[in-house]
Amino acid sequence: MTVLLDVRGVEKSFRTTRAVDGVSFGIEEGEIFGLLGPNGAGKSTLIRMMLDIYRPDEGSVLVFGHPMEREDLDRIGYLPEERGLYRKRRVIQVLRYLGQLKGLTAADATASADRWLLRLSMEHYRDSKVESLSKGNQQKIQLIGTLLGDPPLLVWDEPFSGLDPVNANQVRDLLIELRDAGTTVVLSTHLMAQAEAVCDRVGLIHGGRMVLCGPIGEVRQQFGADQAVIITDAPLAEGDDWPELAKVLDDVPEDGARRFTVCVQGSPEALARRIIEAGYELTEFHRHRPTLEDVFLQAVAG
Repeated sequence: MTVLLDVRGVEKSFRTTRAVDGVSFGIEEGEIFGLLGPNGAGKSTLIRMMLDIYRPDEGSVLVFGHPMEREDLDRIGYLPEERGLYRKRRVIQVLRYLGQLKGLTAADATASADRWLLRLSMEHYRDSKVESLSKGNQQKIQLIGTLLGDPPLLVWDEPFSGLDPVNANQVRDLLIELRDAGTTVVLSTHLMAQAEAVCDRVGLIHGGRMVLCGPIGEVRQQFGADQAVIITDAPLAEGDDWPELAKVLDDVPEDGARRFTVCVQGSPEALARRIIEAGYELTEFHRHRPTLEDVFLQAVAG
């Protein structure tokens, strides 16, 4: 696969604060890459270096195979976390202007805007003033502004901000549609469920460093073991020969039985079989695979 965006050992400090500390990763063409991390982790600073808004103190960023050039900016759709729409203007005027800034003619910008307004169910707001729109609909207009001219690379910082569940799902479906059409997306979000639904790979920034990076399945295996909830007819005895298969996290009474939450060290099937072989009546056995949010919380806490 072609690496569309290549970040190599970038560092950035502001006075005595190291915002980004030696971060490296590559984003492949046609994938959705989730850039995750808690507030103050360095994500926004990293994004600004990726877009040549900030220059790194050390390291380099290659986009489309070379250092950023002015014409490359016309091939990138950037959604900042802060809104930047002209509130007193009509929606189509704002979008036409944004398209022209990207090098489109007025006619092409209008045609592209109308196509995306229709795709995101916003066509009836075409001639409305921006200030009359809800917070969520203004966010959708900003998203459309990044899509004008169909750029091959999108960098979206908190795209789900202000969206209700219906519109959030619409944007999630749009991301998958864009990826399947070959668009590369860098997605920064605090919503782990949305990232888990759309991202091919994720990178977690914490304290200015990349603490994990890879496909979601591999990240789960690397950073979070399976858990299981077990309900049996009696307390598990201290002498039971199964500690290598599970570590007990919680043990509480439940309706005359015992409910255990365990961290599975080996095979869940082997664990269930060992409990039954030890003579316990196994009433329930629920396996829980760690979610991206579980991994996020564990990584940040660690």
